[in-house]
Amino acid sequence: MKYTRELTALVLAPIGIYITIWGHAYLFDATVAIIASLALYEFLILGRLKGYDIPIIICVLLMLFINAAFVLEPISVEMGVFLTLLVIPASYVFLKGNLEQSLPSSAIAVMATLYVGMLGGSLIRLRNDFAVGPRLVLFLLMVVWLGDAGAYYVGKRFGRRKLSPQISPKKTVEGFIGGVLVSVLTAVTVHFTFLQEMPLGHAIVAGALLSIAGVIGDLAESMWKRSAAVKDSGTLIPGHGGFLDRFDSVFYTAPILYVYWVLIQNGFSSLRIMSA
Repeated sequence: MKYTRELTALVLAPIGIYITIWGHAYLFDATVAIIASLALYEFLILGRLKGYDIPIIICVLLMLFINAAFVLEPISVEMGVFLTLLVIPASYVFLKGNLEQSLPSSAIAVMATLYVGMLGGSLIRLRNDFAVGPRLVLFLLMVVWLGDAGAYYVGKRFGRRKLSPQISPKKTVEGFIGGVLVSVLTAVTVHFTFLQEMPLGHAIVAGALLSIAGVIGDLAESMWKRSAAVKDSGTLIPGHGGFLDRFDSVFYTAPILYVYWVLIQNGFSSLRIMSA
């Protein structure tokens, strides 16, 4: 269908907005955990397509433990990282696989589990740690996804120069610039509509920063897919590929916005006091 991408966004966007803004914290946390599980599964399948034996169930369980650590205070995030570093290598000791492939196989398993677990957990922490957390998450989603849409349509119409031809031949410099401009415009609009707690200047900086970081996160995932010789990480989201395809930029930018918001609340004001 010609407009599959747009129709999918039209159906899923209201659901995402409801869960983010009005849904109970545990509903949001569970939604992120489900998305992260599917994204990690798709990530690990890329490793299997390269011929590596990867314990998918163990990786997903460890990733869910890391996500839970971002919610449950008695469990530390460090504990989840330590378990991942201990359990995955230990699992290869008991697997009857190719000994020569154990190094890259275990490295892929550990990296994918920590990558999705820690970045997905950052999205949970972004929503739960601040009074404006739900609106910060919506700010992130709108800036990243509308910027991505802007890059897609600007690049499709005006794109001439390739941004990264070896990794993603369809991405163009013109599309990248268009995406950043759309992200900044979105950030300014959000500031004036429902996030006035974020100063206008910081909204502009955050919009540009998240847009650029989102492109880097998307290119990183494209690099891994190209290494595995696949176009999309999955097919579960019509017109958008898999969950890793759709949420790679969101996961990648969540910790950046978290740190930036902490700096807005604390660091930048402290810097002004020190320089006065």
